[in-house]
Amino acid sequence: MTAPTAIDDLVDEAYSVRRRAWQAALVTAQNFLETIADEILDNVDRDRLNAQSARIKDPARAADKLRRKIAEGRIPEPSTVSDVVDALGDLIGIKVLCKSPRDLHAFVDALERACRDPECSVRFAKDPMDYVAYPKPSGYRAYHAVLLVRVATHQGDLDVKVEVQVKTRLQDAWGELTHEDMYKPGEALKPTEAHNGYARRMADLLLQVDLMADDLAAQLDSQTAVSKDAVAQPSLVPKDSAIISARVTRTGPRYALAVGPDGRRGLIPARSVKAVIGAKDRIAVDDYLEVGDVVQVVVEDAEDALYYHLSSQPPSKRSRKRRS
Repeated sequence: MTAPTAIDDLVDEAYSVRRRAWQAALVTAQNFLETIADEILDNVDRDRLNAQSARIKDPARAADKLRRKIAEGRIPEPSTVSDVVDALGDLIGIKVLCKSPRDLHAFVDALERACRDPECSVRFAKDPMDYVAYPKPSGYRAYHAVLLVRVATHQGDLDVKVEVQVKTRLQDAWGELTHEDMYKPGEALKPTEAHNGYARRMADLLLQVDLMADDLAAQLDSQTAVSKDAVAQPSLVPKDSAIISARVTRTGPRYALAVGPDGRRGLIPARSVKAVIGAKDRIAVDDYLEVGDVVQVVVEDAEDALYYHLSSQPPSKRSRKRRS
């Protein structure tokens, strides 16, 4: 085992003194990011954004990074806890995973508006780096920001840096597929031209898949969307059609999926629920239908989808999580 050095001792002291504040900042930053996600995905699928992946860097890795920066001449050798913290902007990190590029762009726009608002308590420590608009030569794509989060300590308020990486799930998978961690500065492997070529090609291919996912999501939106003011008409339900029972297998703000007695899965759009309950304003389908509910529906086998239109009120006209 390598003997502890002055750097190790200083890093250990920093973690001992600051860890509690870092943990508080991590929770605050996650809540801040989740609130932004809630706002931009109001009345749509909340699973499209996830800020649950977070960590405080392992002390040994922090010490190694400090030593590497010193050896490369990027920083002088630290002598205080504050020097250690100032030298490392990624001691605390949160990863925001987005289902597709459109969700990433919406989240980034909302994050920048919030952090540049003078009234916001969370702000940028420095200008963000947009590797989505300007990918690294390796093909790496993500949006990087370092937030300043103020937390209260027994010695007064403390501004804590929290690094945030925003990327699509496929952009995140790229790092795993290319073994990116093995080729980072300070790691054992040095990337060859062949590795770099594969990494760039994989990044470009995954970008195309991301863009196709955006197109598919837009198509789904057009099939399930219902305007705020429109009221669906009873003519949605074809006349003289047989009524069947269907069991709800999935539900969300804009639509539900249900399976009929023949095993076919149909789409219950928001406009169908809206027509049956007589709502005038926008509704969320999952306020009225739960997984496992058995509903009476009329089948419409249209060109774009198999629709199940409610023929009667949902099992209970509830509003379990009505949006304000």
